[in-house]
Amino acid sequence: MKHLLFSLILLIPGCLTTADEGEWTPVETVVAVVDRTPLLASDIDLAQRLRLVQRPVDSDEAAFRSSLLDARIRLEVQFRDLESSGVLYRLDLDVRAAKRDLLESVGGMSAVGSELAESGLDETDVDELALRICAVNAYAEQRLRPRISVSLAEIEMAYRELAATIESAGEEAPPLTAVHEQLHRLVAERKLNDEIEGWAERALAEREVTRFTR
Repeated sequence: MKHLLFSLILLIPGCLTTADEGEWTPVETVVAVVDRTPLLASDIDLAQRLRLVQRPVDSDEAAFRSSLLDARIRLEVQFRDLESSGVLYRLDLDVRAAKRDLLESVGGMSAVGSELAESGLDETDVDELALRICAVNAYAEQRLRPRISVSLAEIEMAYRELAATIESAGEEAPPLTAVHEQLHRLVAERKLNDEIEGWAERALAEREVTRFTR
């Protein structure tokens, strides 16, 4: 497991001779800081290998790493917000299940263990990432989703949008009664996503985030 760093770059001597003869080599780089919590290049390696963000087909490596850093900063901000508010300790968390889902998506720990080790990571780092993902998802499901209500007017508006799309393709739209439940779920998910985005934006505005790389 990598150690927590409080400087931008931790250096070690390349050999155990005199200071003049020693060659210093960077072993870890801080790519961002959320309040006083550093995010390391290895954190982005972990996010990449565990597919925190799906890579677009046309994305180059630099753009993809940048999107991973954005996602990891957002996740850390949300987690720190839950932690500082005390909500984290009142959520029903199943970190073991979150970790299992995270690893199953990449073929298990046996499939990525050697790659993680190359970045100085181990299963404990996977646990830490799983905790953050689990906490954020639990907050969305246990605290934000119960706030969501869907009115008939919203369902009817969603139906009109759906019907217009189907009819523009030269097909006949199904009756509202046939798609009512699907539209209810669709509108509810949209509103939940809006709640999550609003929470993330507020949390970002309240924390000091410094990014050292694009």
